Amino acid sequence: MNKRCHYSLYFAIIIIALHFETANAQERPFLFTFVTPDAATNTAILHYDAAYGRQTFEPLGGGNFEQTFGIHTGLSESLTLIARLGLAHDNASTQSSQHVELLKRVLGSQSRIVDFSFGPGIRHEYSGTNVLLGRAVIGRHFNTWQLFSNCLLEKPLSNKRDEIDLFLTMGWSYQVTPSLQFGLEAVGQDLEGFWLEEETEGGAVLFIGPTIVADVPFTALTVTLGGGPIVRATKSVRTSLAPRDLQTSKEDGYVVRAAFNYKF
Repeated sequence: MNKRCHYSLYFAIIIIALHFETANAQERPFLFTFVTPDAATNTAILHYDAAYGRQTFEPLGGGNFEQTFGIHTGLSESLTLIARLGLAHDNASTQSSQHVELLKRVLGSQSRIVDFSFGPGIRHEYSGTNVLLGRAVIGRHFNTWQLFSNCLLEKPLSNKRDEIDLFLTMGWSYQVTPSLQFGLEAVGQDLEGFWLEEETEGGAVLFIGPTIVADVPFTALTVTLGGGPIVRATKSVRTSLAPRDLQTSKEDGYVVRAAFNYKF
């Protein structure tokens, strides 16, 4: 390899390294709790997720093995688009789901209080049911840590499902080094099961587990890893066509998930 090739290679490495340093690609600190991108940067994030679990539920995963392809992108300083395609693999069958949301930022970091966004969406579930969505995102970024929560209301377009399903997620993340974050994340599904004894989808379910986010050196890629137990907090004798295995709903489960995120 001649000197010109050496110089070209060194120059390319420097450019990539500078891009890596300025990208600050840790824009997805959690696996299940959505954080709206920085309005000032108008960030877009492409991601691929792979999850394996038992007794899982949306948004943790579907089937035994799930793959998800998605994008989070700022359409403007106040609008964010979320779009995902999911593939659930269970034994010899594969099912698909589609998910789209549009969030409006009401309060941003400039408020010095909280970030707050909300908006509608729709999901076509693995079972074939269409579900109307309403999400609210609230939280705040601090110098070395951040705390965010999502409240998601779901309206299944099926008379064999609950009128409204309530999901809550909470995520806390701490910046250990410039390229490494550690946090905890909790998810609650069908929380109306705590006060409705005949909740039609098996009762309230809880998940809590750690998350680790690491930058991939010299790239704009990050890897988010997490997992933990799934606990059936309440029981219901009724069942429905919800996309989760209710025949063994008295059993607890688990999920492990990895996400590869590219920011541009």
